[in-house]
Amino acid sequence: MVLSNILLTDMIPTEILQEVQDAFSDFTGMAALITDAKGVPITKGSGFTRFCMEMTRKSGEGRKKCEACARQGAFMTMQSGRPAVYTCHAGLTDYAAPILLNGGFIGSFIGGQVRTEPVDEDSIRKKAEEYGLDPDEYVKEAKATNEIRREEIDKAAYFLQRLAGVLSRVAFQSYQALLQSHEMKEDAKNQSDFIMKFSKELKQSVSEMYSFFSVGKNKDEHDERIQKRVYGLMARTIELGSIVEDKLDYIDIKNGDYKLSETIYNIRAVVEMKIKEFTDQGEISQDRISYSIDDDVPEKMVGDPARIGSMIGKLIESSNMYNKEAWIRVDVKALKKSYSTDLVIRVADGGGGIEKEKVEFMQSYLSSRGLSDVRDEEVDKTGFSLVGYHINAMSGKLKIISELGKGTEFIISIPQLMVAGG
Repeated sequence: MVLSNILLTDMIPTEILQEVQDAFSDFTGMAALITDAKGVPITKGSGFTRFCMEMTRKSGEGRKKCEACARQGAFMTMQSGRPAVYTCHAGLTDYAAPILLNGGFIGSFIGGQVRTEPVDEDSIRKKAEEYGLDPDEYVKEAKATNEIRREEIDKAAYFLQRLAGVLSRVAFQSYQALLQSHEMKEDAKNQSDFIMKFSKELKQSVSEMYSFFSVGKNKDEHDERIQKRVYGLMARTIELGSIVEDKLDYIDIKNGDYKLSETIYNIRAVVEMKIKEFTDQGEISQDRISYSIDDDVPEKMVGDPARIGSMIGKLIESSNMYNKEAWIRVDVKALKKSYSTDLVIRVADGGGGIEKEKVEFMQSYLSSRGLSDVRDEEVDKTGFSLVGYHINAMSGKLKIISELGKGTEFIISIPQLMVAGG
């Protein structure tokens, strides 16, 4: 695969780029656009002013200069390593950051269309004549653009750079996955390795950016609406990431490359994040799902939090699959042993229960999973067999208890190392 022939949209779906861009524009109140390496837009402009969208870009000469400015801004950022803030050909302040793939320039994330000073009418009229536009109308629309402080522009430019950096890393992860496995199908490529990395980094970036723009402001309904929208976006990207994560795990299993990724983690944070994914997506209402963490559960343990979170998510999904109205509860306990701590995770529901034969089959199938076992297509429909793989890799155990008309319990027990002082 020739790197120079790869497009940004080959690595990250256009609709995802659009959603990220829309969320950025909503937060900052400024225009935003993502272009390809030539400066040609690949998304629809978010928050564009009439001055730019309906007048300047409708002119052939104006559009060419807009694209040239986009390229110039991104190249300035590449050279300095910092977000580039510049004045565009039409006199507005813009800022840009490059989107890179393995060091190669594949696109630009651009924001702005604002002013830091009053409109220079003489300059605008000259531009109108150059672009074949009505001078009076052009001046009128120029004055309608927002005039803001340079400090706010710098804050927005910083956040734009953070997002562009995240998208660059996502593109690289997708590219690596493509090279490493020829079994990744086209749909998996387009969903890409996306937001296995993106969801975590976007959440951090959003928190930083939200603090920037919330200082001195009241948390009104507009702020809450924007925050809800962005967290909804993150929930969606996490869902896409889970689909691809499952595919990559299956490929690693088949190739003998499956490995746990152990680190220090907090189980409360894992449980809360996983439940939030379901409630943010609207799949489970907040009044239907609850959780508890016993006081004797260590605050810090060593394990694979991503795989543990994945297991919890799949068990919640299974509980929700058969009954969309019953309650769901996640309980976490700890049983201390001389050499480790058994982390016991129970996911229970008040649904209709599962037939005895199916419970026995699932118990046997998931409890005996080896990394070379043949997959069962029915159990794999939601990636559920990965629960078995993960449990066995962690030297854990699984127990399923179900009673028709009353509900089901999935109980996972996995040994974890407690961190001193945790």
